[in-house]
Amino acid sequence: MTSETKPKNIALQKHWAPAWQRFFVAFFATTVVFDLGHRVLDVQIELFWGIAGYNFAWVLAMYALPFLAGIVFSLIYGWGGKLLAHLPPIFVLGIDYYMRVQTGAPEGAQIIPLMWWGFFLILNMEFCAVGGFIGELLLKYRYGTLDMPGTADYAPADSERLPDHRKE
Repeated sequence: MTSETKPKNIALQKHWAPAWQRFFVAFFATTVVFDLGHRVLDVQIELFWGIAGYNFAWVLAMYALPFLAGIVFSLIYGWGGKLLAHLPPIFVLGIDYYMRVQTGAPEGAQIIPLMWWGFFLILNMEFCAVGGFIGELLLKYRYGTLDMPGTADYAPADSERLPDHRKE
């Protein structure tokens, strides 16, 4: 194989910021999305209002909102976002539960037991991680495997980009 036919290495994309800065930006943006979503849907997971409290808004807050927040986290952070996307629900829901325990439940509601809240927290964390995984897939689709932000640290030095077979 001559040097003319040998494919050239393509430089991998640089990060827009160091990992710790990307983490704080992604964490802040995701907590804002997560908290505003709970406020817009008017859902307080830490309160039990009886069976009537489990409505469509509650289902959206438990499944769709963490999924969307995970996508936001992963799109901002880049490679590895699916692992760190577990953290924003812990922060937001933990503060909500602590503040509710300190202030008490409103009339007609009860604060759910800690273990029940823990189950809801883990459910939110897992859906956020699934959203983070989908966010990484979106990044992979956009940049390809070697050009994805964050892969420069893991890609071999002699790696080459695969040819693009998509029709334009």
